[in-house]
Amino acid sequence: MILVVGGTGRLGRAVVPLLVQAGHKVRIMARGNSQPFAMTVSDGVELFHGDLASETDCREAVTGCGEVVFAASGFGLKDSDPRGVDRDGAISLVRAAAVAGVRHVVMMSMHGAALDGPIDFLRCKAAAEDAVRSSGMDWTVIRIGSLLEQRLETMTALLESKGKVPLFGSGSAPVTYTSVQDAAAVVVRALLDPALRNRVIEWGSQTLTGNQLAEALLAQAGRGSVQRIPAAAFRVLSVAARPFSPFLARVAGAGAWEESGAASFAFGPQRAEFPDIPVTGLQLGKPAG
Repeated sequence: MILVVGGTGRLGRAVVPLLVQAGHKVRIMARGNSQPFAMTVSDGVELFHGDLASETDCREAVTGCGEVVFAASGFGLKDSDPRGVDRDGAISLVRAAAVAGVRHVVMMSMHGAALDGPIDFLRCKAAAEDAVRSSGMDWTVIRIGSLLEQRLETMTALLESKGKVPLFGSGSAPVTYTSVQDAAAVVVRALLDPALRNRVIEWGSQTLTGNQLAEALLAQAGRGSVQRIPAAAFRVLSVAARPFSPFLARVAGAGAWEESGAASFAFGPQRAEFPDIPVTGLQLGKPAG
């Protein structure tokens, strides 16, 4: 049995079908009121509604599982907190897994994760990485870039409603994105391939600027224009919004980090180890090259 924490999220929804197709039994841990986990949602898949803040829920979720994928995140949820999910929740789940005899944990992380990182989210991810590396279990840390599909959806929503593509900052800073398909494929590979045990993998799909994304969306739509949000504005918001909207503050902080150019990384060497995993880039669903 493989536990996928965050199995109903964007990445989890891509990982679970691949595991089922490969013949694995999967348990999904998702947010909600706690209940026994033996509810089958489809062939080979169980659903456990649990809270990462609950040690009891974490223990029940990992019971009977040989491997765990931690794909949950509180960053993009308005009613959540990355400290509770990406740091404390991940650490609680890792501890429960070690006690339960889980053999291997795949921890999803983010490029730039560091205990002294410039934004809280990266510090949370670094703490989770440290926990799994020191757990005594086999581990794989997969650091991805911003999810490409999520960014495109955010930019497309305003285009469809207002005819505008929002563009933060100069639009010239390179950002390395990871597509959901690419991330899911390397997660499954990490579960199956011993060569990925006890390693940190930096996994990207395509490096693009905001201008390139905006131009592609406008060309596809055949209409609209760019609405630019100055970098100074989201630097101010990253501090000023904390008391009334922690979500807005962390999104603005991430934007400022991206504007610095630090969100770009070289992913070619590690992808070269897995040439059979096609790169999915800006043309969603089609190989980028």
